[in-house]
Amino acid sequence: MLMTKVICMLVNDAIHGVMELDDEIIAHLKPVIDQPLFQRLRHIKQVGLVDLVFPSATHTRFNHSLGCSYLASRFADALDLQGEKKTLAVLSALVHDIGHGPFSHAFEGLLHNGTETVQHEDWTHEFLSDFDLPQTHPLKKQKETIRKFIIGERNHIPGSDDNLIADIVSSQLDADRLDYLLRDSHFCGVSFGEIDLEWILNKLVRIEDLETSPRLGVDFKGVNSVEHYLLARRLMARGIYNHPLSLLYENLIVILLNKIVETIEIIDKLPSGILKDFFTDCHHFKQKLISKNTFIKQAFPSYKKLVDYDIWALIREITCDETHKWPDDIKTVAALLYTRNKTYKVMRLNRRHQDVDTKTARKIIKKQGLQDWQLILLSASVQTYKDCSSPLYIKEKGRKASDLTKHSHIMHYLGGREEQYRYLAVHKDINPTEIFREFGLVAA
Repeated sequence: MLMTKVICMLVNDAIHGVMELDDEIIAHLKPVIDQPLFQRLRHIKQVGLVDLVFPSATHTRFNHSLGCSYLASRFADALDLQGEKKTLAVLSALVHDIGHGPFSHAFEGLLHNGTETVQHEDWTHEFLSDFDLPQTHPLKKQKETIRKFIIGERNHIPGSDDNLIADIVSSQLDADRLDYLLRDSHFCGVSFGEIDLEWILNKLVRIEDLETSPRLGVDFKGVNSVEHYLLARRLMARGIYNHPLSLLYENLIVILLNKIVETIEIIDKLPSGILKDFFTDCHHFKQKLISKNTFIKQAFPSYKKLVDYDIWALIREITCDETHKWPDDIKTVAALLYTRNKTYKVMRLNRRHQDVDTKTARKIIKKQGLQDWQLILLSASVQTYKDCSSPLYIKEKGRKASDLTKHSHIMHYLGGREEQYRYLAVHKDINPTEIFREFGLVAA
């Protein structure tokens, strides 16, 4: 009798088409997906404020997380991971972004106090602990192992598949990066993130001849596609994630939130609710009245409910307020974000402008009597390939697996070099030409 594979769930996706997940996997995924903790990701945009520059980039962490879980299942099939191991890989990929707050990475710019920084991974343990699931559910039974997979720990027992699963979830060639490159480029309307996904998946191999084996690797015939993928990531960083206007709006949102959080009297102007509760805890953390760990524990009940809407509602309320209860600088920055007026002159800085740094900018802000939002130094960087932290292994027939740089001239010469992006943004109301001259620059 002919047996057919039972598919329990089909999901139509703009990137992967019809995503098929079998009934054994779905039995564990669906209870997680259906909970408010995970549904919250529907309301957090994947690329933060990038849609202010690329209007169609409104896809969410929810879409991306489903795509990652689907790709993790395909990784698992290609690498012969079955049963509980496959389930752990897919579950870990599903919840890998569960700790993100509003505007994704941009929000993390608020969560530091000069000595300690809270990143989205720091919230992961709290989220995993808060899922309302039976103790027999893999996410509950293997909570700490899943957390380690998400943060990319690879100190697992040699010979087990755990290091391999960690590579699938968090490495230089993982389900996360493959999905977000395709997804972000599609919704931003650009083509340089269109990687050869099918060929890469087809050429995945298990690396068995290392101390930490098994590990994730790629057959030598897949090197070209891997080079393409890594270069696509670099181009996406330059053209999308670190676009000067994207960086500008991310800086403005951090400036606005810091202005609100730094003064308890301003926080008191907020209506009672999760945003006020979170900002109060954040104020105490930034004033070093509580430790990082205490802040995470104390603020989690409000943080786990925060989404983009909460911040945009606050921005709208401040911008439209006619009672003058908000300080002028807060109202001005909120209006810059809410109306998205092109009111900045942005100059790209290169190697000749190394003396244009944050310290110099602060001096000029003080000398000219400017506000911090009127003169902003924007900076970011990316490395195409880091061969020291978690190498990408290539397997050539008859030879021991070795690092990608041994097989790729492009990655050998380019991979480890950091590409920096630096810009000077000056509000047009304060005569950008004069400010550029202060820095010794000639306005373009």
